[in-house]
Amino acid sequence: MRGLTGESRDAAPPTGRVRSDRVCGVLFCAALVLFVAGLTMPAISITKFIWFRETYSVLDGIVAFYAKGRFALFAVVFAFSVVLPSAKLIVGLWAWVYGAHDGATLGRIVRFLAAISKWSMLDVFIVALMVLALEGSLFTSSDVQIGIVLFAASVVLSTLAMLRLV
Repeated sequence: MRGLTGESRDAAPPTGRVRSDRVCGVLFCAALVLFVAGLTMPAISITKFIWFRETYSVLDGIVAFYAKGRFALFAVVFAFSVVLPSAKLIVGLWAWVYGAHDGATLGRIVRFLAAISKWSMLDVFIVALMVLALEGSLFTSSDVQIGIVLFAASVVLSTLAMLRLV
């Protein structure tokens, strides 16, 4: 059967890259940019005795755990703040670019992303616990910086993008 333009209506969908939702792609790309910025920009500032102020990014904190020999903390924070969110973004972008033409594969990918999404905010939770613990100290105060806000925004955007994949 032919339409007004002469092409067949019964033709198979095009093969190769299928990008069905451009908003989804924009959300994933914005989440990736915010994720990198959230890891590298200052996440927490710690002030001791009013004069001594140290500012850490998430990556600085991870390196500090490793340098001080706190390998368990290093492994947990690295896994939940770098590896899992990176995997979620990479797999989500892959699913958006290549997985849209195969419904079964896309379903498996979305289930995988949903499983790891539950752990994406653990880093923000860890920083919140650190701030609460430090606030109880008599001579120490702490402030959350823009890095945590950007990281949290990345998690929210990537979750919205994942929901649009469905």
